[in-house]
Formats: sequence, structure tokens, C-alpha cells
Amino acid sequence: MRLPPLHTPLKATWDVAGNNTETLWWPARNQDAPKTVMLFIPGNPGLVEYYRDFLEEIHQNASPSLEIFAVSNLGMSITPASNIRDGDTNGLFSLQEQIDHKVECFDILRRENNTPETEFILMGHSIGAYISVEVLKRRHTERITRVITLFPTLREIGLTPNGISITKLLSYVPISLISTSASLLSCISVPILTRLVMLLTGQRGPCAHVTALRLLHGSVVKNCLHMAKHEMETVRELDDDFYNAHADKFIIYYSRNDKWAPPDHYDYMKKVFPEHEHLYLCEQDIPHSFILNAKDGSYMAQKVVSWLADNSC
Repeated sequence: MRLPPLHTPLKATWDVAGNNTETLWWPARNQDAPKTVMLFIPGNPGLVEYYRDFLEEIHQNASPSLEIFAVSNLGMSITPASNIRDGDTNGLFSLQEQIDHKVECFDILRRENNTPETEFILMGHSIGAYISVEVLKRRHTERITRVITLFPTLREIGLTPNGISITKLLSYVPISLISTSASLLSCISVPILTRLVMLLTGQRGPCAHVTALRLLHGSVVKNCLHMAKHEMETVRELDDDFYNAHADKFIIYYSRNDKWAPPDHYDYMKKVFPEHEHLYLCEQDIPHSFILNAKDGSYMAQKVVSWLADNSC
């Protein structure tokens, strides 16, 4: 059975271990064929709304049996109920808690698609790529056939150019001061704030609107920076043995134009895994935040579609 045309994505809020989690869902267009279910994990800030057009293009051009679920990170919602959990006193979530949360999300998908024919794909951007790998580590016996890592911060993020900059920033400027400034900005009307975001950042269209409406809130900014601090402390040496054991599952995509996952990370992976067939350096020098530019987002969507169609990947 093929579903009639739907206005995708479908928005839903999951209860994940007591935490309300905002999700976007693209159902498989063909419900008769065995499904491939993709769990997409965003970078930081973990707002899946940034990736809406990128994932929509993948869904429209990939196999009709592909189903996509994208989940926002904990603490990235401006809905108060989304940040409440038992015993929580400050509404902040560490990188490890974000990993645990994504494992729980995967378990929900596995229970809801518990047929022998269903296969799973993990895809992550930036720190979402690192989290995807951690999900695979804890669920490697499940039917996860592919892990797609885009501009991945898989190792030594604190030593990268942007990692050094943000570490210095957070050592001099309290997170509370930055988040308070964001709270003040959120008092500005959304249309005016959107124009201000466009003027100051160069963002355009839907992404500028997401920044104005969803990102510039004190609690969201505080969680972004709190998580970033944990990233600098946690993402260190690569687990070479694990990557070697599961090398056939990985697609790893770097760019020269990236200060979070710089070219020397690609060089390191090429040296350590010289036989890896799906380790790429972007020919277009697309930047790390590819989703902020419609052309770059479309280019990357077509890359993902081609990998999904390639049986050797």
C-alpha cells in the first residue's frame, strides 16, 4: 500500500524515559515493502527544525520504503513540559544524558518496528555523529546496517579551532550571562528578531526564523553551551578498535572548510583506516553548518540519497 500524499514532516512529541521529546517524522511512502528506518540526530544546537528541508529532500528522492525520524536534543525546547524530569533541578543535560536519550529513542523505534525485515540507519551531524556512534556501540547487535556521519566531531573536539575558541569563551564569560542576553532578545517580536538574525548572521529563510523563534531563549542557549562544555571534556581519543570492527557500516564525510572537524581529522582517519571505502573529503568545500544554506543542504541531501541507493555502501 502506498500512502496518499502527506504534508511532511509530521510533528510529534514522544515521551522518552519521562522526557518530552520533539520529533519530525517522514513515514515510508510504501507501506508494503520492508522498511528501512533512519534515526537522525542533530548537532548542537539540537533543533531538528533546522534540518527539515534537508531531510525532506532525502525522503522525497530516496527509496519509498525509507522512513525517517529526527529527534531534537533534550533541553532544546521552549515548551516547559519538555524540560521537566524527576529530580531535575536546573534543566541542564550533559552529553552523556543526550547519548542515553538517543539510545532510548532508538529502542522505541526498534520496538515499533520489530520485524526481521526492518533495517535501521543512524545518521548524525557534528556531535550528532558522535552520538550516533555511541548508539551503535550500545546496540551493535541490532539490525543497524549503516551509520552516516556528516562533518563529524568524532575525536579531540576541544583541540579544533572552534573548540579552542569556545573553551576560551566559556572560561571568561559565564554561561548564565550569555543565556540571560538570549532571554532579553527573546522579548523582541519574532518578525523583528528574524530580520536582526538575518542582518547579523547572514542566515536566510526558514533557518533565520528557527534561530529567532526557537534558539534565542535563555534555557535553550544555556543547554547548548552546557552541552558544548561537556563535548570539549568528553570527546577525546578515537576508539580505533570499535571503528575497525564495524568499518563496513560507516560513511564518514569531512570538509576542508570546517573548524569543528578540520581536515587533519580526515587525514587522521585516512591514516588509521587506509582501506576504508567510504571516507570522504567534500569536493565542494561545504561548511560545517551546511543546513544554513539551501544550496549546500540540497547538495548534501543528494549525497545521502546516492549513498542510500548504492548497495556497496
